[in-house]
Amino acid sequence: MQGNDIYNAATAPPFAYNPNANNVYFSTPSKSWVNGDVASKPFFPAGIQNMPQSYRAPGVAQFSFGVQHEVAPSMVWVVQYVGNIAWHQNVQRNINNFPVETNLNVRCNAGDGSNKYPGGDHCPNGSAPHALANTNFYRTYPGWAGINQQENTTNGTYNGFQTGLRIQNRWGLSGEVDYTWSHEIDLTTFDLNNVSNPWNLKYDKGSGSLDRRHILSINYVYHLPLFKNSSGWTKTLLGGWEIAGTALAESGVIPANQGPGLSISYDPIGLGGGYTNRPDQTGRTRYLKERNKWFDTSTFSAPIPAWLGGPNLGFGNARKDAIVGPGRENFTTSLYKTFAIREAASFQLRFESFNTLNHFQPNGLNTSYGGSQFGQITSAWDPRTLELGGKFSF
Repeated sequence: MQGNDIYNAATAPPFAYNPNANNVYFSTPSKSWVNGDVASKPFFPAGIQNMPQSYRAPGVAQFSFGVQHEVAPSMVWVVQYVGNIAWHQNVQRNINNFPVETNLNVRCNAGDGSNKYPGGDHCPNGSAPHALANTNFYRTYPGWAGINQQENTTNGTYNGFQTGLRIQNRWGLSGEVDYTWSHEIDLTTFDLNNVSNPWNLKYDKGSGSLDRRHILSINYVYHLPLFKNSSGWTKTLLGGWEIAGTALAESGVIPANQGPGLSISYDPIGLGGGYTNRPDQTGRTRYLKERNKWFDTSTFSAPIPAWLGGPNLGFGNARKDAIVGPGRENFTTSLYKTFAIREAASFQLRFESFNTLNHFQPNGLNTSYGGSQFGQITSAWDPRTLELGGKFSF
């Protein structure tokens, strides 16, 4: 059992309780000192963190199989498979929503109490929606607000094929070229994450936030042969230089832990919160790879509210891995030489560049449907940076 689960539960009832009552008399907490109104029933519902009675120990199994072959002196080719399986992993799930059988008129009022549905909303009884006086009266466990249950009920898998060629000090060159094709699948990627749909955990099953399908990585150090056989000041100043660098090309990951989100002013589910919805999607995602339109946004739409006949309790049908963020191509380069001063002292001069080719590398991507920047690149990795440095060793 991890400590966070204990710590989170210890700061809530029955171990600790901090009710809030604003602008009321200390002697009569049900009466407002602002306007004199008196609450008919003092009501201070507490939100808590709890753990289920069955709290299974999490487990992970890791396995790999590889073959290495020396294809030439100082050159080794590697092929291997790497995988793991994780079970009984930690997740947080809200268990004090409204019951799924809640009357659709109540759900209509809870989900769109301000009547923000495009074109005007109406409940099944024909009336316009209005805000509920107190949503806590409709929860599964009356007297409580949200109950966030910490449980070990999710799982995940990783399967990866890796191959690489490594060279060690041959022709003055050392380095390696590595390629990985892999797939990581989970329900939630990180520790203490809430599931999107507390009634159907598999709603979140798909490629996780660590699923980077393709990775090509290159690193090298090369002793430049220039002026190798020279002598005097020519060799001292121009000989013995080394060049090193890295090159990285990798595909993107899903931008958010649970996939694309919704930025609309109503809740199509109307079951009291404690869940995260996604948009509807028709067809596969088509990537345009433009700054202001990284993917075709026309295939996404807001889910139909449950009280208007929407399926899946009002949850959108887009998968959490429906959108994959931009990949990255990056190069770094270093040119350096060590000048011997005496036997126990030396000075190293370095010229370094990051993002050597100064490529535009998109980073942030807005995936919240309904927002003004939906589908747009919102940030980028740093442009080229040049550095000059020296190091004196003694």
